[in-house]
Amino acid sequence: MMSLPLKTFALLAVLGTLTAASAPLRPAMYDDFRHYTLALTWQPGFCTTSSERCVAGQPRAPLIGLHGLWASRPQELIAENVPNRVWWRRGCDLFHHSDAAPPLSPAVARGIDAVMPHLPSSLLVHEYDKHVQCFEFDPNAFFATELAMRDAVDRSAFGAYLKRNVGRVVRHDDVVARFDEAFRVPNSTSLQLQCDRNDAGIQVLTQLWITIRRDRVAVFPAPSSLIDTETNQDTCPASFGIPGWSR
Repeated sequence: MMSLPLKTFALLAVLGTLTAASAPLRPAMYDDFRHYTLALTWQPGFCTTSSERCVAGQPRAPLIGLHGLWASRPQELIAENVPNRVWWRRGCDLFHHSDAAPPLSPAVARGIDAVMPHLPSSLLVHEYDKHVQCFEFDPNAFFATELAMRDAVDRSAFGAYLKRNVGRVVRHDDVVARFDEAFRVPNSTSLQLQCDRNDAGIQVLTQLWITIRRDRVAVFPAPSSLIDTETNQDTCPASFGIPGWSR
């Protein structure tokens, strides 16, 4: 029997992990929240405007990166009148704090490292602490699901549209319309754009936040998985830049 090269084994391992991500996410705790927010970064904007700038050696591909997948408020907190803004700020720390890194397989860890912004303090550890550990998700299933969802947006017609417009100024309404067209959700508010000023004072794209039904993650980005956002947190003006990496 002919043996396969090590690189082939590694590729098969990653593909197997991402295929498994099509199964529904099943939190063991606080599973009564309504939706997720898939937070994707536009790496050239995020890495050059965020309070923690990306470190030297930040990968310059892909352009669409991964921030996280954020569950909305569990019903227990709603019943206790904990405001949404407190949940957004503190997340799982309201239940339990952890400084531990998630126990990930080598394949999933490599996938996360390739697409998540490299900040001075670990974004992976922060995301696991704030948005994952209190729900007792299986870490490998959770982060493999994030990777598969990011890949779906990156490969979409909407992802291609963003890449074609690197270095240009675009209209907010046009970007939203392209998203709605690509994912077949006319007149939706599922997408929220995040912008910030770069060092030249220009408003540029930094993140893409997509609202997803909790029970439809497995079919993302099918139209039935996308829902309108409950609270408008879009920060982009009527026109803004889609930055590329400076030389």
